[in-house]
Amino acid sequence: MDNKVTAPTSEPSELNIGEDLKALVASGYDKVAAQYLVWAGPRPTTTRSTFIEKLSSNLSPGARILELGCGAGVPSTQDLVRRGFSVTGVDISSAQITLAHEHVLPLAGKGQHVEFLVGDMAAMEFDVGSFAAVLAFYALFHLPMDEQPVMLEKMVSWIKPGGYLLANLHAEEGDVHRPEWIGGVPMFSSGLGVEGIRKVLNDLVLEGKLEVLEDIVDHEKVGSFEEPFHWVYARKPCAINSQLS
Repeated sequence: MDNKVTAPTSEPSELNIGEDLKALVASGYDKVAAQYLVWAGPRPTTTRSTFIEKLSSNLSPGARILELGCGAGVPSTQDLVRRGFSVTGVDISSAQITLAHEHVLPLAGKGQHVEFLVGDMAAMEFDVGSFAAVLAFYALFHLPMDEQPVMLEKMVSWIKPGGYLLANLHAEEGDVHRPEWIGGVPMFSSGLGVEGIRKVLNDLVLEGKLEVLEDIVDHEKVGSFEEPFHWVYARKPCAINSQLS
């Protein structure tokens, strides 16, 4: 039997379906969670690794990190836990969270807090200023476009003064529906485009809520084509510079 996992190869099409988009995303990842892990786990994502290294150098051991759209936790959540951070992972797919328990929890050290929550990131509630960093890798673009600016503002509110935001988003503008993604399931994503996200960030900067440290577009090999991602690394202003716990 051929166990090879086929990467997503279908070209995106304009979204024209009446389904609940978040239910579509959750159902899609539930159905292909194991296949997605086989494909995505070993896929080189050097930009993400580089940013995690930068972030880690500014955080104290045991610092609380929130990772939205954590999936199965491979490799980013694993990396964060191995570095000694306390991590809360959130994903809309219960199947992905089941895999995260399997692949991440055994790595936690004695007294190290690691937990996973199933749910829509946009509906989550956390105390203001409760995390040293809030991260979202390959996840925010699964939200409808009108929810992405609100989500970014919520993420900033959950960060401690002096804490960090690290995320990537679609670099291109528009809603996209892939009728046949991994395993043949449909999948939805969307983007405000680079300039759209920069406007959101600029508004947060003007309000004194954020300092953008890096803002880049990087191309990654995804299946049979290259896809641009917009990476944002930012800091919540703080009068005192210190490592965060």
